[in-house]
Amino acid sequence: MSLKSDANRKVIAGILAGGGSRRFGSDKACAVYQGKSLLEWAIYNASEITDDINILTKKPEVYSFTGCNIIEDLLEVSTPISGIISIMPYVSDWLLLLACDIPFFEKKVLDYLWEKRDSGKATVIHVNGKYQPFLGLYPKSVLPYWQEAFDREEFHLQRVIEGMPKIVIEQSDLMFAGISLQSFLNINTPADLQLIGI
Repeated sequence: MSLKSDANRKVIAGILAGGGSRRFGSDKACAVYQGKSLLEWAIYNASEITDDINILTKKPEVYSFTGCNIIEDLLEVSTPISGIISIMPYVSDWLLLLACDIPFFEKKVLDYLWEKRDSGKATVIHVNGKYQPFLGLYPKSVLPYWQEAFDREEFHLQRVIEGMPKIVIEQSDLMFAGISLQSFLNINTPADLQLIGI
């Protein structure tokens, strides 16, 4: 059975977009690489696992060009956690959490996340000493951890994930599975796009 045929009805994808992009100098979600915006690359790759793809943003008018469902983040606090909270009511089984500035991940990453998942636990990747919150798979049961963190004004994503029940995929696991670490390259500046080899 293919990944999408197995996961499509169980997974909803949420892609965070519209952050400050201070180091990039403009809205990096709209930056174009090889004919697609970074956001469109993220959508394209997310479509390998689900058709239910949503853009999480405080600026819904900017991203209508994607054709995806837009979920507006209405919370006043500027933190990625508020975007995550905005999609929580729509999740019935699993949330694939993504960000527009990590758009070039391989399909093998999604295969691996889905294969390693365990009911009641987040499936998170740990590379270069950090968890990757925006290429993670979260069951509905762990989503309240994000709301609880927001309520106590804990906006440090690493600490929130640290407190969750989770399956951790280490860098060595990825290498053994033949997954390139380029999948986790974060696009912070225009120069970062020159490092991409797709």
